[in-house]
Amino acid sequence: MLKTVSSVANALGALNYKGTWDADTNTPTLASGVGNQGDYYVVSVAGATDLDGITNWGVGDWAAFNGSVWQRVEGGADGNFVNLEVTGNALIGTTTANTTYAPRLYTESALADGNGGILIGSYKPSATFLDFSGGTPAVHRIANDGGNLYFETDTNQDGTFDTVGAHFTSVGNLAFASGKGIDFSATAGTGTSELFDDYEEGTWTPTNYSITYASASGSYVKIGQLVQAYFYILLPTTTDANNVNIVGLPFQVQNVNQMRAGSIGLTDYGTACSPVGRPNNFFADLVKFDGSAVTNVSASGKEFSGIITYLTN
Repeated sequence: MLKTVSSVANALGALNYKGTWDADTNTPTLASGVGNQGDYYVVSVAGATDLDGITNWGVGDWAAFNGSVWQRVEGGADGNFVNLEVTGNALIGTTTANTTYAPRLYTESALADGNGGILIGSYKPSATFLDFSGGTPAVHRIANDGGNLYFETDTNQDGTFDTVGAHFTSVGNLAFASGKGIDFSATAGTGTSELFDDYEEGTWTPTNYSITYASASGSYVKIGQLVQAYFYILLPTTTDANNVNIVGLPFQVQNVNQMRAGSIGLTDYGTACSPVGRPNNFFADLVKFDGSAVTNVSASGKEFSGIITYLTN
């Protein structure tokens, strides 16, 4: 309970000002349960000296002895409370907040999952975490975890924030939880999805089922389901009669009836050809424009580079 000067005076009788007190170094020295009724000191330096269980001394507070124990009277320009209970509405600046259901700022110890943050939404606070007995409101939190700023949601409304949404990393990137992204559904369309939830760049190494390429390298860009896989292969001198295949695509080719073809940018093969991805697999075949296969022996010692563009699942 917050004690006022009048309430202390009524309890103690005549007040006797003894001067200032340094609550950090306990100067002059005060002891729990020791003093004269009515004596009081004004805190000049904030501190945590324990007087009869009170440790939150702020500048301007009074330490007053009631004949049995020391009591604290809130003073100064800044409030310094262990617990503050408000009944009804609280006026913060020019905004009135209803204390039954209102956003509040919680410390780590006040939440069930042990993390602090700014809570946004309607809820009823209890002694340890959030009490939703008054309804089933949506509760969100802006929290800092290891230098990252997270937007989280308590989906079960039990005080534990179990859904991590978009967050800003410590270097300024905006990241999303798996399966989440930028939703463009506000703009009308006829597609089956308007969620942009994936972008990726990387490298891969083409291989062959029956021979080892003399040299091979690759890179890729994935935007949503669309994959563009860039490749370079140099065949060794070989008499192997199997088809030239490009194995190890970074993502599986979507299992659709229409196969996604690529284009050749560099070749000394002498015949126009193209890589064709195989549905539900991670490889493509090199085929001539007439549809016939390119064999390892026919491409012995030749090099190819190009792009395989396809949809993945």
